[in-house]
Amino acid sequence: MVLTGLPGSVFPHVKPIMGLDKVAHLLMYATFAFLCLWGYRQQFVSNGIAYQRKALLLAVIIGIAYGGITELMQEYLVPSRTGDWIDFLADIIGTLVGTTIFYLFYRHKK
Repeated sequence: MVLTGLPGSVFPHVKPIMGLDKVAHLLMYATFAFLCLWGYRQQFVSNGIAYQRKALLLAVIIGIAYGGITELMQEYLVPSRTGDWIDFLADIIGTLVGTTIFYLFYRHKK
């Protein structure tokens, strides 16, 4: 996630592989959302459905907000970088994927 704030000049210039950066965004945000929830896994399994819904919603909100902020930061604050709506969409999808994977894995654990 630190890489999102670095100027474009620090990265080597390589021919981009179509869509690979979107996959990277998706995987990065899926991992981020999963790990956000992982820290609360004991509370998640021991509390009721109301707590679980709040935890899942909070992870989604945090992931989407972080993705949006990093894209805005890249557009307006980081030299040689541009924000991208498709990257933001990949961030959102990744957040939803990571949250869903966590939920599917921990919903019935006690």
